[in-house]
Amino acid sequence: MPEISILVPVYNVETYLVKCMDSILGQSFSDFEVFCMDDGSTDTSGCILDQYAKKDGRVQVIHKKNTGYGHTMNQALQMAKGKYIGIVESDDYIAKDMYKELYQQMEELQLDIVKTDYYDLWSHEDGTEEIKYHSLTENKNMYNRVIEPNQEMESYFLEKFTWNALYRRSFLVKNQIQYNETPGASYQDNGFWFQTFYYAKKVMFLAKAFYRYKQDNPNSSIHSTQKVYAMKSEYDFIHHFLEGHQEKEKRLYQIGFHFRIRGYMYTLEQVADSLKLELAQTMAKECKQYQEWGEATFEWMTEEERKLIEQIKESPEQYVKKKLAEKEAIRKGIEGFSHVIIYGAGYYGKRAYHFLKKMKEVKVDMAVTTLDGKKEYYYSDQIKEIQELQEYRESSLVLLAVKKDSPAYKEMSKKLEELGFVHKKDSEEVG
Repeated sequence: MPEISILVPVYNVETYLVKCMDSILGQSFSDFEVFCMDDGSTDTSGCILDQYAKKDGRVQVIHKKNTGYGHTMNQALQMAKGKYIGIVESDDYIAKDMYKELYQQMEELQLDIVKTDYYDLWSHEDGTEEIKYHSLTENKNMYNRVIEPNQEMESYFLEKFTWNALYRRSFLVKNQIQYNETPGASYQDNGFWFQTFYYAKKVMFLAKAFYRYKQDNPNSSIHSTQKVYAMKSEYDFIHHFLEGHQEKEKRLYQIGFHFRIRGYMYTLEQVADSLKLELAQTMAKECKQYQEWGEATFEWMTEEERKLIEQIKESPEQYVKKKLAEKEAIRKGIEGFSHVIIYGAGYYGKRAYHFLKKMKEVKVDMAVTTLDGKKEYYYSDQIKEIQELQEYRESSLVLLAVKKDSPAYKEMSKKLEELGFVHKKDSEEVG
């Protein structure tokens, strides 16, 4: 019987699959089995997996019709025989000692779950990769000690991902923890995460990172603009779970509400324009409904988030109308330019970046005044010093992405004049 069962859900990831599988089979800890769940791939993913199974007896490949992430993972959980369960998404990869270190912690402390920090990963056109360390929390007191989540509810606010972890299989079986079987591959890890934290008595968070989480797979579900209600279904599932366990702890309902609304706000930015109004109306309706039930709280939201929520509650129609008008103003503001330079990499710059990157006909560069010799990226794009883009001074639009009339705005405007940039606007001029 293997010590660890590693579950790998696979769907059309031929570009990334070899690196993923090599990282698993190259682990310094070797007593494991791998269940590769080919969920109806239409590319060469299935063939790649079959080749690995021929070379390594630890690899088992299950080819199945496409039933979605939740059903696929539940099937894998039923087949797993290891003492512990690990999960690796098939477009990601892991460091050599990941399961060795996690296994040691599980054994020594008899944990239900051990979780770690991780790296965000981007690939560049020249074949190089950019990784950025991502902490589960800024609260260092949450690390490297045994925690019972329901006694320290702050633990629910650490990152919810399920793959940067090892789980005791008997713990999952005993508590009948499974994934919510909704269509597609969006948000199903949320319900699984909530159940594990609800039941767990011994959890540890390690201040180390082993997992490389790919951010720029264009087929990833995080980039979908159509799965509007996948997140709603997942938090309905969590709410139903609490009701089914006759849970009276108000804080747990409030935690569920908090992440539901945060999910709505994120999704509202991502979805197609034609879907925004219906989602905003759903958000407004549920905010009021959960307030009536006494399950709503906005105490963990930022001031900006609270203002946004109030606008949506007051009139989702006006909110969406305003947002669409802002987007149209930006489109008109950059009309006639195929290249936009975002000058400023702070809050305004990042907002402009996310909007403009969706406009495939526009090339976007992000720039700052100086990088002090450092190489920095935002997502997969390298941030430039503004003088590096001087060759485009007559043909490109420079968007000054700082608060108008601030000291930084005046300094940056002067810099653009010195470098001879001809076309420039501020964020207010383009919406």
